[in-house]
Amino acid sequence: MKRLLGFFFVILALGTARPAFAWQLNDSEEPGSVLVFPRVHTGTVTAPDGIFPRTRFEISVTCPQNFDCSGVGTVFLRAHWVCGGNASNVCQEVDFNLQTTINGTINFNTENIGPRTTNVPAPPNCPSDPAEEESGGGYLIVWVTDASGNPVAGDALLGDEVFRGSSLSAQAYDAIPIQAVAATGTQIGVAGGPLLFDGSMYKEVTGTIFGSIPYQSTEKETSLILLTLDVQSNLPNSPTFVGLNFYNEGEQLISTATNFTCWGKVDLGSLPGGQNLNTDFFGTKGLVKSTGAVQGSTPVTLLGVVEREEEFTLPVVGEVIGTISAVGGLFPGSSCTVSSSSGVSPSCGAVSCTFGTVCQLFIPFVGCVVTAPTVTCDISTSVTNNIGITREWGYPFFNDSNPVPTTFVPF
Repeated sequence: MKRLLGFFFVILALGTARPAFAWQLNDSEEPGSVLVFPRVHTGTVTAPDGIFPRTRFEISVTCPQNFDCSGVGTVFLRAHWVCGGNASNVCQEVDFNLQTTINGTINFNTENIGPRTTNVPAPPNCPSDPAEEESGGGYLIVWVTDASGNPVAGDALLGDEVFRGSSLSAQAYDAIPIQAVAATGTQIGVAGGPLLFDGSMYKEVTGTIFGSIPYQSTEKETSLILLTLDVQSNLPNSPTFVGLNFYNEGEQLISTATNFTCWGKVDLGSLPGGQNLNTDFFGTKGLVKSTGAVQGSTPVTLLGVVEREEEFTLPVVGEVIGTISAVGGLFPGSSCTVSSSSGVSPSCGAVSCTFGTVCQLFIPFVGCVVTAPTVTCDISTSVTNNIGITREWGYPFFNDSNPVPTTFVPF
C-alpha cells in the first residue's frame, strides 16, 4: 500500500510540474477563437467558366457552446496575411478587420473579384518560387476581438479555403481552429499585443507532424506546406528547422530535413536526398514523421498540409458528320483529307457515296442529250484533341498531442 501511495504522489507531482492550463491542447474538430488558413497565394486563374481568384476564404460564426447568443450583435474579427520570410528573413504582414454576426458567413478573396461579401486589403508582396505557377506564399490568421480590437474568448469560428492551382482543378482545406481558455466573452489580451498560445490566452499547438504521404513519379509531385505560429510580423525571424523521416511500405527509412521562415513549401524532390523519394526507387506510398520543430534550440509550433499535383493528358474525342454533293470530279477511290490545328489529331473515319447522273442539256420532244456524273457522300470523321490536365488534392497532417508554448506577435 505504501508503494502504491508513493507512486500516486510521484504522478501527482509530475502533473503539477507545469501550470495546469499549460496542458490544454487545441481541438482541430471544434470551432475556435482563432483560425489559421494554411496557405495564401495571390493572382487569378482563367477557367472555362470565368476568371477566379487563386485563393478564396470563408469564415462562419456559430454560437459558442453553453452560451446565450441572443444579445450578441456584431462579431468583430482581426486578420493578418503572413508571408514566408524574404531574403532578410522578414515575414511581411498586412492586417485588416472583419465583421459578421452569429450564424453569419464572410466570403472574401485576395483579389476582391467575383462573389464575395466584403473587400479586403491585398496581401503583401510575398516571396515567390519561380518554379511555381502561383504567386507569393504565406498563411492567414484570424481571431475574435471586441469593438476596440482586444482579443476575446469566443470559440465560434470555423472556415475553409479553396485554392485553384490551375484552370481545371481546385483543392480545399479546412482552417485550423484554436480555442481560448477563458469563458466566452472574456477579454484575454490587448489590441496590438501578442497572441499567447501557452494556455494563458489560447490553448497550445504542437510542434511535430506526421501523416501518410504519396511518393513522386513522372508528372506527379508531392509537396509539404509548413508553417509556424512563432512569428514576429514585419521583423526578422529565425528560420524553423525540422527533421523529416520517410518510411515506405516495408518500413525502410530515408531521413532528411528542411527549414523555412514563418511559412514554406517544399516538394519532396527538392529535399536533401529527395531524389530517392519516388515510386521507382522507394515506394508508392508511406509515412512521414517529423522531429520537433526548433528555432535555434527553442521548440516551436509546426502545422502543415500535404499537396499532391498530378499532370496528365486527357484525350477528348469528337465526331463530325457531314454530307456533300457534287457534279463531276468525285469518283470511287477519291481520298479524304482533314486539316487541323496544333494538338488536334483528325482521322477520316468513313465515307459513303451514292453515284448517279444529271441532265445537262434537255431538248423538248427529244429528251436529255447531255448528262453528267453526280455523287453524294456522307462523311464521318473523328477528331482527337489532347488536353493537358492538372489534378490536385491535399490534406492536413496529424500531430503528436505534445503542446509547445507559442507566441504570435502582430505588427
